[in-house]
Amino acid sequence: MMVEKLKYFYLNCILPELADSRFLRSMPMRNPKEIIDAQAKKIEQKRLPIHTIVHFIYYWAREMSSVTFCKRELNMGQNAVVDWSNYLREVCVWKLENNQNKEIGGPGLFVEIDESLFVRRKNNAGRILPQQWIFGGICRETKACFIISVPDRSEKTLLPIIQRYIRPGSIILSDCWKAYNNLQQVGFKHNTVNHTYNFVDPDTGAHTQHIERLWGSAKWSNKKRRGTNRNFLESYLAEFMWRTRLGEQDAFETILKDISEIWPPL
Repeated sequence: MMVEKLKYFYLNCILPELADSRFLRSMPMRNPKEIIDAQAKKIEQKRLPIHTIVHFIYYWAREMSSVTFCKRELNMGQNAVVDWSNYLREVCVWKLENNQNKEIGGPGLFVEIDESLFVRRKNNAGRILPQQWIFGGICRETKACFIISVPDRSEKTLLPIIQRYIRPGSIILSDCWKAYNNLQQVGFKHNTVNHTYNFVDPDTGAHTQHIERLWGSAKWSNKKRRGTNRNFLESYLAEFMWRTRLGEQDAFETILKDISEIWPPL
């Protein structure tokens, strides 16, 4: 009996709705071919002209791709702007993941490391959300760096990341956070600065001002877009890292080159 009821429900309720959503609104059902043609036309209308896509990529490379700007200058809808921004950040993620030189530092080179709270409530207002920490390092000599989000800043979490991203023999500079206490035991030289008393250690000259400036730049980039959906935090950090590693390279030419590496021309 139950099987017959389910079959009736499927054939008379679900199937007609799947075939044509107008069925349940007491409107005449269309021919299946008309439905397919209408869907194809809708998809075609959503496709952006190639010149609009190229212009968007150019403005994205120049950090001028806000929804308001693209609506006014490129006649793009909000969803299109968001989708294409996500596509380009995916390129940044791919480029970083496939970078052959993920490690920074090396024997005799100084690497500053630090962790920072990236997502929190302002003035204790708004929804209560879990804290989001990010961890990173920057080599003083080469300016090479890395930034990743982490669940916490415990030694169990941070030590494997340090070993993965920083070459053995590097001279690591950090504050006195307890998670860094055993760095010398895993192949690194380690100098610290106690930020409670000094920004620069008076005896060794150790400081972490380079990584602090990196945090400032990352957070300013986040502030310009009025915050970051934490579901997309990794991709936003990847974009920031991609831009940081540009150096003297042109951002527009570089993103086009990276796109061509992912989707080579036929």
